[in-house]
Amino acid sequence: MNKFFLTPCLITIVIWSWACTAIAQKTIDISQEYSGTMSQYIQAYRTTDAPIDFSTALEAYQNGLFSSIHHSMINFGIDSKPVWLALNVNNPSKTAIDRNLLFETSWLDKIDIYFLRHNQLINTSHLGDSEKFSQRSFNHRFFVTRHPFEPGETLVLIRIASVDAMVLPIYFMSNDDLDSRKTLQSYSYGFVYGAILGLVAYNLMLYLGLRSSLYLYYSIYLLSFFVLNISYTGHGYQWVWPELPEWQQWANPLLILACSISGLIFAAHFLNIKQALPRMYGIVITACMTFSAIILLLILISNYAFVLQASLAFVFLSSALMILLGIMALQKGDKLAQYYLIASSSPIVGGIITGCAIGEIIPFNVLTYRAVEIGIMGDAILLALALAERFNINQREKLTAEKMADIDSLTNLNNRRSFYKFVKPIWSLSLRNRGHASVIMVDIDDFKLFNDNYGHALGDQILIRLAETLQKEARSGDILSRWGGEEFLIFLPETKLNDAVTFAERVRQRITLIELAPANQEKFTFTASFGVAHNNNIVSLDELIAIADQQLYSAKKRGRNCVCAQHT
Repeated sequence: MNKFFLTPCLITIVIWSWACTAIAQKTIDISQEYSGTMSQYIQAYRTTDAPIDFSTALEAYQNGLFSSIHHSMINFGIDSKPVWLALNVNNPSKTAIDRNLLFETSWLDKIDIYFLRHNQLINTSHLGDSEKFSQRSFNHRFFVTRHPFEPGETLVLIRIASVDAMVLPIYFMSNDDLDSRKTLQSYSYGFVYGAILGLVAYNLMLYLGLRSSLYLYYSIYLLSFFVLNISYTGHGYQWVWPELPEWQQWANPLLILACSISGLIFAAHFLNIKQALPRMYGIVITACMTFSAIILLLILISNYAFVLQASLAFVFLSSALMILLGIMALQKGDKLAQYYLIASSSPIVGGIITGCAIGEIIPFNVLTYRAVEIGIMGDAILLALALAERFNINQREKLTAEKMADIDSLTNLNNRRSFYKFVKPIWSLSLRNRGHASVIMVDIDDFKLFNDNYGHALGDQILIRLAETLQKEARSGDILSRWGGEEFLIFLPETKLNDAVTFAERVRQRITLIELAPANQEKFTFTASFGVAHNNNIVSLDELIAIADQQLYSAKKRGRNCVCAQHT
């Protein structure tokens, strides 16, 4: 009996390993253009033991110990162990072609790049901001290496070490594309920096003319943000302190602290907190002094990772304090508080998003990385009024991005985030009114086998067809969500358990009628299992979902392609 049980398991493992190997062997074709990051072509290798050298890493790669990257953005977080990356490049032409590897992060300590042909080392490149900027081969704020790829296969091994958040957007591009990307970014940053410096100059002029310290504090706040921005974007190392790698190593956390403190001081003076709310003013000063002392102590013991984490924690605290000060001042009847809240909300939200991205709390991408810049531009627009239209554009873009973030791109159903957003108000109303509500958890049977046997493209078609069936069968008030992988969740408001079971059974039967026809193969069908739960005596939405998941597990144990429900 054990033999018959283990045989299909071993076959499944072999198929799975073959599929992973196929993914891992993706090769970059030098004749094609790649606009996105190279994450899907890169394999990674890390150990928890002592650091490994090049020869050991090469041996590990040859032994298949590198694993594929399954995210669009490679991110290992703060104070991560050094990582080895590998990618294969194929040049199908008969002549060598120059290509550039661009590491679009400015704070990596050390990058060692090795180019191999037929397992023989042919070229190396060593980058990182632990060296002086003048020692770089390219005058670029990010890390760039160029290599003439000879005809045939070239293996690139990369070792990256950094105490900062190891965020690795890696691009593979031609010389023209590299120059175009640099030019486009230069224009965009030139616009942002020009606007910020213009606003600094404007407020300094107001200070000199009106002798109001408020304008001076705001100028200092904007200027501290400007210096922080050029630090973490790499412009500071490129333009201002290229011969000071020691300062480059400590600049980001110290400038984060300076920007947060200057923002709090500006807020306190703008809202007249010292006179209106003296106790809160004391809290603000105490918070600034405490975090400054903590960070100074951590600097003295040379613990950079803790310094960075402490400075990011202060970003969250100072942002919350700034909003709280505005609300409390508004409650005290300060009319300026409403303008402060409107004007300051944009840069504060942007700063929080960027801090979360750098701290690996939220995904790192172009929007989250530059959110603080967008926020400060919103602040400038609201205060200067001359750029009001630009503010509206930023707001529309933000709303569009938030809307897209709520939808699963493959099935066009709600994702978990939007599911909770839509369901929680209905759930709360149902609890107050003691109304009925049901949840159905749906899982495609043997989905992994379909992926292994027919490929992920057909697996995606199964997900799409099932989602379409759910949308056709659902009522107008039902809320559908792709819960994860091949799991779907349906929330049925004002629905008793028996009705929910009837609905699930109807959908189950509809799914069995779906036919798919892979290329040059016979048509096939698939099934799904259902778990149903009702809200009787349940006060937690998550508890209701968990019960539905338990019922789904029972349906799987009963042989799949069935509906299981429990009146709780």
